[in-house]
Amino acid sequence: MKGNEISLKSLNESAKFWLDKTLQQLVLQDYGKGTVRNSLQELTLLFKHYNHLLVEDLRQQDIEAYLIFIKTNHQVGRAKDTT
Repeated sequence: MKGNEISLKSLNESAKFWLDKTLQQLVLQDYGKGTVRNSLQELTLLFKHYNHLLVEDLRQQDIEAYLIFIKTNHQVGRAKDTT
């Protein structure tokens, strides 16, 4: 999803704080580099999508709406079986 409208937005201070906190937890729990990178990338896009909100104010319904948005607008998700 490089270069899309979400990735061009900036992160607010709340998002930066929670990304740092998440990184610390993933490292402490000994997750692999790829898992850490992918998790932080996905959280970054979520936080940028809602850059007008504090992370603390995000609710499950916001996350579900974001997932629907990226699935419908960016065709991400599981591949459809064409057989």
